[in-house]
Amino acid sequence: MTISQGFIIIFLLQFGGEPVTSASCDFSGQCIYNLKVHHCNQTTNTRRESDPSGNCGCGDLEIVQGETYNLQSSLSTLEFQFSALVQRYQATKASILQKQQLLENALSENKALESKIRSVDYLLNKTTESVTRQTNNWKSEKIRLQTQTSTSIKDLQTCKAVLTAAKTDNGHSITDTSSNKPVSRTFCGFEDSKRCGYVTESGSHWTLQSSMKSSTTGPKQDHTYGTPKGHYMMLDSQGSASSSKTTHTSRVDSPQYSTSSAGYCIKFWYNMHGQDITFLKVYAKVNGGLGYPVFTKTGDVDSDWHQAQISLDNEYTSHPFQIVFESATNAYYTSHYSSGSYRHIYSQDKSNTAIDDVTVYNTSCIHLSKSSHGSHVRQNGSDTSYYSFHAKPLNWYDAKTACRQEDSQSTLVSINSQGEQDFLVRTIKNDENLANVGSLGFYTGGNDEKSEHNFVWTDTGASVTYTNWHPGQPNNVGGDQDCLLLQYADNNFEWGDVGCSEKHPYICEYHTS
Repeated sequence: MTISQGFIIIFLLQFGGEPVTSASCDFSGQCIYNLKVHHCNQTTNTRRESDPSGNCGCGDLEIVQGETYNLQSSLSTLEFQFSALVQRYQATKASILQKQQLLENALSENKALESKIRSVDYLLNKTTESVTRQTNNWKSEKIRLQTQTSTSIKDLQTCKAVLTAAKTDNGHSITDTSSNKPVSRTFCGFEDSKRCGYVTESGSHWTLQSSMKSSTTGPKQDHTYGTPKGHYMMLDSQGSASSSKTTHTSRVDSPQYSTSSAGYCIKFWYNMHGQDITFLKVYAKVNGGLGYPVFTKTGDVDSDWHQAQISLDNEYTSHPFQIVFESATNAYYTSHYSSGSYRHIYSQDKSNTAIDDVTVYNTSCIHLSKSSHGSHVRQNGSDTSYYSFHAKPLNWYDAKTACRQEDSQSTLVSINSQGEQDFLVRTIKNDENLANVGSLGFYTGGNDEKSEHNFVWTDTGASVTYTNWHPGQPNNVGGDQDCLLLQYADNNFEWGDVGCSEKHPYICEYHTS
C-alpha cells in the first residue's frame, strides 16, 4: 500500500468519480453528510458543528472537498518527493552495494597482495639466506684458494730449494794431502741400538747410556747431540762390581777395518770423571792379538768431554785390524741384611769411563786436509772459525751427526755475536745456491730440550746469551719446538724455534782458539 492510498482511506476520498452526498439536520444542531466512496460502495456519516448561530452550513462539504484536494495535492507532492527519495535511496543503495563490492574486491585484492607479499618476503628471506650462504662459501673458497696458492708457492720454493740442494750438496769431501786422493771415513756416535757394529767382549760391562748417569761420575750428556736424547758407550762400574775386591777389566771392539793403507787416523771423545777412575786404553787389534796400547789415559780428568787422536802406521794398517777400547774398575759391594732383605753397599764405584763420536780415516792424521774444517773462514782476534754450509735438509739430530762426521771437532754452529750473525747472513746471500735454499732456514746448535726456554749451545753446554729472535719467537708451538733455526730469510735470518724432527739445511762450525 502506498502513502497516497493510505491518505485516501483516511479521508474517505473517491477515486474515479464524484462523491455522492445527502444532507439533513438532526435535532442536535449538527449537519450530517453522508459521503459514499464510489469504489467501496459504502456510506460514511460526517458531522460538522453548527455555526454560532446554530445553523447548519451545507457548504462545509465544499470546504472539506477543497481541503481534500489540497491534501491530495500535498500527498502527490509528497509521493513525488517520496518517489524521488526512493530513487535516491535505491541509487544510494546501489552505490553502496557497488562500493561494498569494490571494498570486498579491494579486501580480496589486499588478501591476495598480503599473500603475495608474504610469498615475496619468504622468497626474499630464502634468497637473502642463499646469498649470505653463497657469500660465506665464496669467502671460504677465497681463503682456501689463497691458502692453497700460498702453500703451492711455498711448496714450489721448497721443491726448488730441495732440487738446488740435491745438485749442490754432495757431502763434505776430505783429501789426503800427501796424495791428493779422497779419504774415506767411518763415524760412530752410538745413537742406535746396533752401536755401529761395536761389540762388548764376554764378561765386559760396556753399555749404551744416555743423559747423566751420576753427578759424581760420568758425563753430563752425550757428545754427539749434547742433549738428553743422545747416547754414548760407558763402562758401568756398579754393573761390573762383585762381592770380592777384584779389578774388573772390560773391552769393547770396533768392526774390522780391512782397507789397506799407509796409515789410519782415529779420533774419538772420552770422558773420565770420578774419584775411582782407573784407566782408558786403546789397542789396534791385529790378527786377534792386542799388542801394546796405542793410547793410554789414567785417573780422574773432569766432567767434560775431551778429544783423543791416534795415528796408526802401516805396521798396523797393512792388515785387517780392529780398535779395542779397554777400561777397568775396582768396584765391589758388601751385602747388608735389613728389614727382611739384603741390600748392596757399593765401594770404589765412582769410576764410569765413557767414549763417543769415534771417527776413523784411512790416512794418517798429519795428512788430513784442513779443508775438512770448512771452506768459509772468519777470523775474530786470535779465534778462527771454519764454516761449512749444507743445502741438503736433515733433521736436527742427523745434521748434528753429519757435522761430527765432517770432523771430530766440528758441530752445528754456535752464534755468539752480531758480527758472527752478519757473517753467516752475508755468506748465504752471496751464494746463489744457498740463497735459493734460504727459505728453508738453517739449523744451528741451539737447543732447549733439557730445560724449556733455556737455550744452550750444545757443543759446549753454554747458555745462549747473544740472541736474534724474530718477534714472537721462541714460542714452542705444539709444546715440541726445541731447536734453534736461522728461520726468517726476509728478515736477515732472524731466529725461530722449530721441531727438531723437521728437515732443514744446516751450518757446521769448526772452532779454534
